[in-house]
Amino acid sequence: MNHANEDALKLLQDIKEMLLGGILLLTGALLAITGFVAALAMRDNFFIFFLVGALLLLFCGGLHLWHGWMAHEVVEHQEEVSNTKS
Repeated sequence: MNHANEDALKLLQDIKEMLLGGILLLTGALLAITGFVAALAMRDNFFIFFLVGALLLLFCGGLHLWHGWMAHEVVEHQEEVSNTKS
């Protein structure tokens, strides 16, 4: 595999990590909102399970998003075009 394909695959992996992180963050936020609505509707302490799950999803989503954002390094290759050689 040449160097250009490796860079493209690494970039796609970073994008996948960021998308997974975003999905986990949205799911965690939805679970937290559901927990608060359930607490208001039922007047029960069951919402603590929702809150613990939401915090776990938010933490994992943040880590995936951070890893995807920070893992990719932009590298410029200075290559000479074969037609411009004298």
